[in-house]
Amino acid sequence: MTHELYRLLKAYQQFRSLDERSVLVTLVALEGSSYRKPGVRMLISESGQMVGAVSGGCVEKEIKLQAQEVFHTGKAKLMTYDGRYRLGCEGILYLLIEPIELSINDTNTIITHLEARLTVSVNTFYRLEIGINPGSGSVLTIDEKDYNIHTSIDPKGRDCFKQKLDPLFELFIFGAEHDSVVLAEIASKLGWRITLIAPADEQKTIENFKGASTLLTPLFSEVGYLPIHEKSAVMLMTHSISKDVQYLLALTEKRPAYIGLLGPAHRRERLIEQVLEFKPETDDTFIDLLRGPAGINIGAISAEEIAISIISEILAVTRSAELISLKDKSGAIHD
Repeated sequence: MTHELYRLLKAYQQFRSLDERSVLVTLVALEGSSYRKPGVRMLISESGQMVGAVSGGCVEKEIKLQAQEVFHTGKAKLMTYDGRYRLGCEGILYLLIEPIELSINDTNTIITHLEARLTVSVNTFYRLEIGINPGSGSVLTIDEKDYNIHTSIDPKGRDCFKQKLDPLFELFIFGAEHDSVVLAEIASKLGWRITLIAPADEQKTIENFKGASTLLTPLFSEVGYLPIHEKSAVMLMTHSISKDVQYLLALTEKRPAYIGLLGPAHRRERLIEQVLEFKPETDDTFIDLLRGPAGINIGAISAEEIAISIISEILAVTRSAELISLKDKSGAIHD
């Protein structure tokens, strides 16, 4: 959910630049089931623009109406929404609507920290009393510093919804062909930070990759210095055996959550053979990370479908999810 918070803060930044007030909406508690779980958030501007969602659509219309009281009073409000008959989710939602009063400097600092992939803790204080809820609100903690969403927060005697948000997930795509462009655009919609790695002779710019945050053209010897770690995924898409081998040799000390390889299984074996030939001391834990062909079997044919297949496998691997149809899963859909 870190990417959702990042998106909301960027939107707040834009609304504030237009001298327009905003409120933050947080799903703090739930009885039964719902489309989304506690901790999801959305933003509503004074003019009625909504960014993000806390459910499937029906709840948001009611939230927009109730947010007007918060704009009028400047105080937080707790509302409830019974979805058992209207949404079919068999749940009662409790939502805190609070004014946002972050300064420009604090907003910029928080956004910079999120982009630097720091961990964020969010404590949302509230009383389970429907209506105006003075003193309730959210506090963000980053790098041991607290940032109050508004100035009237008083934690005493209130329930607290606690949430720890992991750093923004980052996907490193090695290659600058058409399928890299497609993967970057689709993966960015998940809120991932996308870094493109391309040889300098490709003569590409960041404008060629919609959704990408960064385009780098490091020498092969410099790839080992990239900030790739356990909250990262790597996808090799150079369409070149020699380039893939050189990139893999530079990455052997890295342990990202996922390393994907294009092409059939025998191409993966060939890459492994060459890596071990040049660097026989390579640890088995690195070899075991290499997934080729990358992706899951969904019958993908087009570049867009292949991108979805790859992204699905990355999600499954990073979340230790069993690949089955939801109709065959017992218990809750979302753990």
